Amino acid sequence: MTAPTPRCIIFRHGQTEWSKSGQYTGLTDLPLTEYGVGQMRRTGQSIFQNNNFIDPSHITYIFTSPRQRARATVDLVLESLTPEQKSHIKIVVDEDLREWEYGDYEGLLTHEIIKLRKSRGLDVEKPWNIWRDGCENGETTQEIGLRLSRVISRIQNLHRKHQSENKPSDILVFAHGHALRYFAALWFGLGEEKVVETEKESENPDSYNDDTVPYIKLNKFNYLIDNPNFLLDAGGIGVLSYAHHNINEPSLALAGAFICPPEEESQHGDV
Repeated sequence: MTAPTPRCIIFRHGQTEWSKSGQYTGLTDLPLTEYGVGQMRRTGQSIFQNNNFIDPSHITYIFTSPRQRARATVDLVLESLTPEQKSHIKIVVDEDLREWEYGDYEGLLTHEIIKLRKSRGLDVEKPWNIWRDGCENGETTQEIGLRLSRVISRIQNLHRKHQSENKPSDILVFAHGHALRYFAALWFGLGEEKVVETEKESENPDSYNDDTVPYIKLNKFNYLIDNPNFLLDAGGIGVLSYAHHNINEPSLALAGAFICPPEEESQHGDV
């Protein structure tokens, strides 16, 4: 039988005190709240046991941000699996999946950022848009776009390999609100395309340590210049996949984590 079309299933970490309050949380390494722990434990039980949305035997890799809120979420979601089921899943901690580096805006609320920027004489002609303007003393949109493009290239390369082997391949990604919304937009090519030109853009930052995951050198990458208008609350899940079983056609799986057998997947040719 033909293996199911590969999927990239994204998980935003569970609730933290700052995700609850709306404070921008980049490099600050907060733990999950008590609610966040229970939230992600219940999520794991739901997707693996109660509803069987994800077949554990189909999970080939988990990529996670190094922040404790993301790594704790991985452990909680997998908690209901047996040691045997877990033993077949490779977990890759990837610095490229860290949240947007907010710089001067770390720990602030949106209205506080707007007030701060106004005090510095910014945004006279148009309001602040993080997707276009980035963060003072933090990351630009091109910088986060570049590192998330690197992650996507690695995952799609693994999917291509697994598909050639007729091997089911769900790759799970655990990260953060802005980063995952940005990631999803880049998955199917939104934003502006930029040719890799500078030494910084072309360097290999060695953001992870796993010899089974080839590093893919980029010739170009995409970055956003506007809000992609995606939502992903703390603890939320999204599913990215491919149209027509074709790795060259990255798509959003609107059915989410629901699974249909390969013979029932879209057969609409090129439309």
